[in-house]
Amino acid sequence: MPLAQCYNKGCGLKFILEENDEAACEHHPGAPIFHDAYKGWSCCNKRSTDFTTFLNTKGCTKGRHNPEKPPEPHKAKVDPNSRDEVITVVAPTHTSRIPDALPRPHFDSPTKRLPVTVSPSLKQALEKQAAEESTENEAEEVELSESGIKLGETCKNNGCRTSYEGEHSDLELCKHHPGFPVFHEGLKYWTCCMKKTTDFSEFLEQAGCSTGHHCWVKLDSQKVSSCRYDWHQTASHVCVAIYAKLCDPAATQVQANPIRLNANIVFGDADVFTLDVELRGLIDVEQSSVSLAATKVEIKLRKAEPCSWRDLIVAKKKAVPSVNKTDDEKAECGNLEQQVEAVDLSDL
Repeated sequence: MPLAQCYNKGCGLKFILEENDEAACEHHPGAPIFHDAYKGWSCCNKRSTDFTTFLNTKGCTKGRHNPEKPPEPHKAKVDPNSRDEVITVVAPTHTSRIPDALPRPHFDSPTKRLPVTVSPSLKQALEKQAAEESTENEAEEVELSESGIKLGETCKNNGCRTSYEGEHSDLELCKHHPGFPVFHEGLKYWTCCMKKTTDFSEFLEQAGCSTGHHCWVKLDSQKVSSCRYDWHQTASHVCVAIYAKLCDPAATQVQANPIRLNANIVFGDADVFTLDVELRGLIDVEQSSVSLAATKVEIKLRKAEPCSWRDLIVAKKKAVPSVNKTDDEKAECGNLEQQVEAVDLSDL
């Protein structure tokens, strides 16, 4: 008795036409699906990464065998005369769908403090450090002078490195910087003398510009420190990593506006690192955040525009001197140039 071939998907058996009934064929009425290395059928949830297993997957529906062979797909005929034809692809010139760039606000526009998340690793490290310091303070025997000042204590005035050796140390003059340190666009200087430099070691070695009395005890003393930092970006965020160990969550503050990032990181033994820069692109302050870990501070900035940043910060622009100045203004600028010693390496 002649046998007929079944062309239902997932069956492929040969059958006798007289014995073909509604339960003779088990097949897949759906279409094959290939996605993310998985192979399956749209009619059932059976998935596999092996092609042989996919071909041997038993049908999910019963019915009659199909003896009619499906038509083969039409193959387009290639014109031999068009083989050497060069196809040119031209980018569309219509730009109406490209959105306009967002306006850049002023650098000094109001900033907002970013929310901070403290990791469990930092909490454990700070608790361990506090316990060790408590034990050391109880066991340490400090040699004090008659005035109650620890012998060998260094002066707390900025720029002074004199140590306390006794009451005669109070008679010496203290050369220090009465101003505040400023770190902006790669330059480092004191507000009292404005001697600018890009080298951090040279900044620390600058001699004091004023004289006065020593300060042996200073509450909440903090020292300026340097930290390594880098950045990377994704399609939606710019991530800035500042490698400061054991930062203080209560004293650390990170503020931002759409084009400015101002981070003040307090870590270690009251060390302070300041990063105040103008960002290359615009950010969404409301969706930005800060994460504090035991070894670094990660600042996650949400991009306000779907674009790639060429750099993290905007390079410093050189000031162009005005040609129309009065004699008093020229004299004032000449005196200022003698006071300021600046080394700008930002364009090298």
